[in-house]
Amino acid sequence: MIHKNLSPAFFGAVLICFFLPWVNVSCQGQKIATFSGIQLVSGTTIEEPTMFGAKQKRKVQGEVFAMLAFLAAIVGFGVSFLKVKRVTTYVAAAGVAGTTLLLMLTSKLNNDIQETAAMLQLEYLIGFYLTLIGFLSATAINVYLTMQDKGTSLPLSKDKADNKFCSQCGAIASPDSAFCSECGHTLKGEQNG
Repeated sequence: MIHKNLSPAFFGAVLICFFLPWVNVSCQGQKIATFSGIQLVSGTTIEEPTMFGAKQKRKVQGEVFAMLAFLAAIVGFGVSFLKVKRVTTYVAAAGVAGTTLLLMLTSKLNNDIQETAAMLQLEYLIGFYLTLIGFLSATAINVYLTMQDKGTSLPLSKDKADNKFCSQCGAIASPDSAFCSECGHTLKGEQNG
């Protein structure tokens, strides 16, 4: 059985992967720079070769999509520890957001490279792919847990005529339920289906 404690582990791994190499930038097969995920988040200074062999320092700004993906990982990690209803839905949403932001980041980086110089190439590295796999895994597990929670949270009778309906929220409950599983309202004296 899949356990809910896997979510913090996946998001923790995603946060660690931000410190691994994510992207190589090369020109005609010669590597110019390598960026980790955290460098894409915060920005960095690189040394670029010039025509005369000397190296020139250049400031590279942080990428908004990388920043937001890092924030999604932090939120997913933090929320996965909460003991609230529908936590798996929120954690899955953080995973979807992180995955989407990484894909938007690759699109932006590819467009930026094409606009800057046609001779430059990007190569995505292990840190990027592990981060993407981490976000996808966290999403898949939490979607599964959400679907499993929905399937088991409402103990319904096989005969619909025996079920109770909450007068507060309209949720269906089994005939022997004393409280609504959705809103907590007392079901004593509630009408049956």
